[in-house]
Amino acid sequence: SVRFGNEEYLDGVDLDSEAFYRKLSASAQTPVTAQPAPAAFAAAYESLLEKGASHIVSLHLASTLSGTYNSASIAAAQVGAKRITVLDTRTVSAGLGLLALEAARRSAAGDDGQAVVAATRALIPKISVYATIPNLTFLARGGRIGPLRGLLGNAFKIVPVLTMQDGEIREHAKVRTFSRAVDQIVETVSANLKQRRTAQCAVVHAAAAQSAAAVSQRLQQNGARAVMIAGIGPTVGTHAGPGSLGVFELRS
Repeated sequence: SVRFGNEEYLDGVDLDSEAFYRKLSASAQTPVTAQPAPAAFAAAYESLLEKGASHIVSLHLASTLSGTYNSASIAAAQVGAKRITVLDTRTVSAGLGLLALEAARRSAAGDDGQAVVAATRALIPKISVYATIPNLTFLARGGRIGPLRGLLGNAFKIVPVLTMQDGEIREHAKVRTFSRAVDQIVETVSANLKQRRTAQCAVVHAAAAQSAAAVSQRLQQNGARAVMIAGIGPTVGTHAGPGSLGVFELRS
């Protein structure tokens, strides 16, 4: 759920990505996002099991950043822990998406639940991400960095390149312009691709589809396989802000 003041929405149900970023840009208040309650997960699990699922592999964004994993774990324990495995992917956004797609492929190929769980757990440490934001305003507004640092960073045109390590957001580098930050991401991922021929990539963006398409094209020119492009949802977008870009890699 996403709440702007007294107005509450469900992400992807009655609030699409375009409307979310319009509201985020226009609102003086930082929206509040909340994970689904355990009851919502329990209802989903029970429905899947009633329809004949032999095992449910439930993948979720990093528990260091959200309580979603905890809600899902509570529900799994209530419904049937032996038939439900809840995984903390230690990543977010399309990093989670790449893992989910791999899990689905293995299931479709005939792997049972335990084999899918084992394979997915083995892939979690192989996800990496490099991302950047046009300015520090939304990070500062959401309390992720001090407001003074946000103001100084914007004044001096300091743009961070961020990464994630074991579920924690880290600063990979600082550059002077957003375009240079994007260039550095492309250069870093392209260098990795030369060493990892099997890496899969996903470009994510916050209301910046054209920029994401351009980054995808550059990566493919540098050896990437078909690159998935995905929008950044409210959980991350609230703090990153419109125009943010990132690239996830999955080393298989």
